[in-house]
Amino acid sequence: MIIVLYAALGLAAITIIGNLMLAKWNAQRIETRISTRGEAYLASLEREGLPEALAAMSEVERRDIVMSAGHEVRAESDRRFYLATIGGMAVFFVALGFGIEAGGVQAFLLALLVGAAAIYGVTVIMRRPSCPACSTRAGCRAAADQLTYFSPRTAPPT
Repeated sequence: MIIVLYAALGLAAITIIGNLMLAKWNAQRIETRISTRGEAYLASLEREGLPEALAAMSEVERRDIVMSAGHEVRAESDRRFYLATIGGMAVFFVALGFGIEAGGVQAFLLALLVGAAAIYGVTVIMRRPSCPACSTRAGCRAAADQLTYFSPRTAPPT
């Protein structure tokens, strides 16, 4: 078990140092990608026709809204990533403690499985759309209606 601990600590150190070294480059790359995708989205809106809500806005306002939405998606993705990464590390060390103190490899694997299921559940809940009516992520009826309305596979309600 001690070899597993040292391997995990080494991988965590490599990951943290790598992220610190590449943070500025990665931020510029993501910013470029958001602006490119935003411009492509605005071009497709112009080509296919603007919805009522966007037609009344100026070009600058539309661009600001699309870029703001892109930044919000990136921030939400970062929150989920950091939760999964930090949670994964915490689960690993808790499982390692169970493995050392409780019952060896069987307890280690069981604790890893339970922790992975918990982290997966939390990240799935974080992916749910927020309800504009009540500001919850509980999956209420208003959020479900909004999700089905904007789904590309279904037609808008009549």
